[in-house]
Amino acid sequence: MTGRPSERWGQEVVAIVQRAAGSTVDEDQLLEEAAKHIARYKLPKAFVFRESIVRSPSGKADYRWARAQAEQD
Repeated sequence: MTGRPSERWGQEVVAIVQRAAGSTVDEDQLLEEAAKHIARYKLPKAFVFRESIVRSPSGKADYRWARAQAEQD
């Protein structure tokens, strides 16, 4: 997850999602599952689906890439 600018909230949470091979999960299903685990105000305002998630050479999350993907959508 990452943030992107929002006129309403200042910043809003965006989930960057890589579907498993053959998966057809959609935004509604992801949101429903996330709501079982985190507070409503922390839920993503949007989902961005990508073929793969970019990581740094050390294997850590590449937050710059994630933010660029969130802002691109």
